[in-house]
Amino acid sequence: MLAVLSTTAPIFLLIALGFIAVRTRLMPADAIPGLGRLVMYIAMPAMIFSTLSNMKFNQVIDPTYLLVYGAGSALALAAGLGLSKLLFRDSIDASGVKAIGMAVSNSAFFGFPVLVLVFDDPPTNAFAMALMIENMLILPLALVIIEYGVGRQNGTSLASVWKSVLVRVMKNPLIIAIVAGVLASAIELQLPAVMLKSLGMLSGTAAPVALFVVGGSLVNSSLRGNMSEIGLVVAGKLALHPLMMVLLIWLLPDFDPRLQLAAVLMAAMPMMSIYPIIGGNYGYRNLCASTLLVTTVASFATITLTLRLLL
Repeated sequence: MLAVLSTTAPIFLLIALGFIAVRTRLMPADAIPGLGRLVMYIAMPAMIFSTLSNMKFNQVIDPTYLLVYGAGSALALAAGLGLSKLLFRDSIDASGVKAIGMAVSNSAFFGFPVLVLVFDDPPTNAFAMALMIENMLILPLALVIIEYGVGRQNGTSLASVWKSVLVRVMKNPLIIAIVAGVLASAIELQLPAVMLKSLGMLSGTAAPVALFVVGGSLVNSSLRGNMSEIGLVVAGKLALHPLMMVLLIWLLPDFDPRLQLAAVLMAAMPMMSIYPIIGGNYGYRNLCASTLLVTTVASFATITLTLRLLL
């Protein structure tokens, strides 16, 4: 158990450091979005590109992992939609917002740092494939469902909804980095040593700064909203989503054990840190911010338990 805590404790210490720094005004709150952009637009893309471009092309993509993570996340999304409608009689857009919280992990700011600490040699391709599934399949699908629910009231066509979502996906810097890294791997691109060193230096900042940003972004969050609704999304994200991965790993053909562990861990992460922003676009900012706060705090126990069971 001490070995597991030695893995999870540094993660939450960095989150706590970010929270304390902003709470005590050692770090101004308005600096956190800038640090987030540093991670999202520079450090994380540099890490993804440099790692994938140095891998052999046939090692970058694992079809079984994609199937497990994609199907498991889709099942969590469907469960979120169904449970929200069944238990709370929510509208399509409200159900979709809750389902996003249950099915899309904070892979960039939370999942990758966990992989770095759990594995001596982190399977970056698992992280990249998770990002692909989340940003190119699950999140667009959920946004289309939500926009469809909203659009029924103002006459927006489904085609225009798909167009706006796809444009958003194509502009995502992490997706651009994945595509560039895969192409570089396919053509066996050799980068100059100076560029490789610069990319390596940037890559090293991605995980710790990401966790600091998670902590800093929690300062303005507070508990507001229906606790039953919050509890549903928290349970769905921290328990149902990883359990879907375990079920599919058991049902589908065997594949790399490291990727199996990575799939469960990535699913066990809290929801993405922009969850309140997405929810705010549809009138659910307070609910989403409260849910993010509870999920992040509760994840210390659930991630520790997950590692205790799997390692």
